[in-house]
Amino acid sequence: MWVNWVKVYLIRKNSFWMIKENTQIGSWMWKKILKYRDLAKRMCKVEVKNGKKTSFWFESWSSMGCLKDILSSGSHIDMGILASATVEESWKHRRRTHRVVILNRVEEEIEKSRSKRSEEEDVSLWLNGKGQTKKVFSSKETWEFIREKHQNCYWHEAVWFKHSTPKYSFILWMAMKGRLATGDRMIAWDGNINVSCVLCKEPLEILEHLFFGCIYSAQIWEVLMRGILREQFTLNWEEIKRMMVDRRRDKMHMFLIRYMVQATVYMIWRERNRRRHGDAEAPAALLIKLLNKNMRNKLTLIQRGGNNKMGEEMQYWFATR
Repeated sequence: MWVNWVKVYLIRKNSFWMIKENTQIGSWMWKKILKYRDLAKRMCKVEVKNGKKTSFWFESWSSMGCLKDILSSGSHIDMGILASATVEESWKHRRRTHRVVILNRVEEEIEKSRSKRSEEEDVSLWLNGKGQTKKVFSSKETWEFIREKHQNCYWHEAVWFKHSTPKYSFILWMAMKGRLATGDRMIAWDGNINVSCVLCKEPLEILEHLFFGCIYSAQIWEVLMRGILREQFTLNWEEIKRMMVDRRRDKMHMFLIRYMVQATVYMIWRERNRRRHGDAEAPAALLIKLLNKNMRNKLTLIQRGGNNKMGEEMQYWFATR
């Protein structure tokens, strides 16, 4: 429905590729789509059949690629083909001989496509990272093609693991990268902002204080995890990060540690934000209760999914309360 609306009200009788990026028509999302056309163009090709819906100048339909990108701005005048022309309309023009060699190559491409014309609809093709073209669009393959790749960081498996909760993982990922907007970061944006910890009134809120140097967060972490970590229990954020990637631990302990870290970080960060926006304060005991229930629900859900070992983890979790 949205696509049809865009065609009628935003593209109208124009080509999608000809609309100016600074247009005043359309939403923020539409303008973002226009902005990234050049990136999308690298992945789009067209297999011409009847040529009715394929832009002659702006789409990659020939072996030369997108003609607009390789020819000068006045080439449509030299060729005698309108800037808004489709491939079908280019077949109606009379072939010419040009002084510019590349324009003669374009004439050859027109002849090739004309000789293969059919009554079928043109077919859009998508290029993936392996250089293969497919008729079906894949968001996964497209993301792999355009994204900037880096080596995996050592802690990635502590954030994105089987049965993790995506919204928890995202906040933990931000924390691991030091990107959460804590007081020490906010002061760089606004020197007049309150940078104290809203959980315990510490004058300067930093990440290592929030997790778990703060009296409030330390209380929550200790009640939940001392029974599991025992003599290795710590409130030090760097030590907790190393603990989450320690392969010497068995899978049961590792899951409980990783999941409770991400759940606790998420809940404390949410409580911190609620207080900063004027909401009522939730006592530490309430968050402990919610996190404990959260863990029990997660283990139950996984067990119902067919993982019987989670029954042992549930028993162990109860035994450490």
